[in-house]
Amino acid sequence: MLAVRNLNFGYEKDKPLFKGISFEAHEGDIIWLRGPNGCGKTTLLRIIAQLIEADCEIYYEGRNLTDGRQILSQLSYIPVEPYLFDYLTGQENANFIRALFDIPEEQFNQEFGRMIDGFQMNHALKQFVQEYSLGMRHKLYWSSVLARQTSIILLDEPFSSFDPEAQAMASQMLTDRAKAGALIIFISHLKDLSREIATRTLEIQNGLLYESSKEYAKKEAENYV
Repeated sequence: MLAVRNLNFGYEKDKPLFKGISFEAHEGDIIWLRGPNGCGKTTLLRIIAQLIEADCEIYYEGRNLTDGRQILSQLSYIPVEPYLFDYLTGQENANFIRALFDIPEEQFNQEFGRMIDGFQMNHALKQFVQEYSLGMRHKLYWSSVLARQTSIILLDEPFSSFDPEAQAMASQMLTDRAKAGALIIFISHLKDLSREIATRTLEIQNGLLYESSKEYAKKEAENYV
């Protein structure tokens, strides 16, 4: 479904962050992206999401994407900090995201409502987002963005601000999306939860990318994430 070929990138010319890395990912994959702090995990997600330009080739469904914007209609990205407006209510923020991505209203209301119910956030939709805790912000943003039915989902530390019940719900959502054919790549410092839901593990080390087995990931999890 998705392939990244010969990715070279660095914020400084003489300090490459990625040294010609390549990987493939397929529908149904739930990929845990690991590596030490500063190795480029977030940068890699942002490159795939077309937020950073980089020297590489990206293939989607076998087609070389000469224009990265071609993938955006099939991609959802949840960053470590939600993009929300403090002086809009939760519902107004959700409406803005629906309009931004041109999500059909009936589809959005159904999916958004289901997730908001699950996160027990209905009571907060009329409140200004500036009154929200970080966990509430993530629940609102998650519910709004994932109301889109996209084939690629990228998530940067999606679980850390959630309470245990919300973590369980979120991990089940991702598992269900993968079973329905979505490709998911996520970064997380929560080792037990990550090992539980991931079907593959990719590790960034010294500018290179390696795939490790679930057994290796479990053995090495205490060293770094």
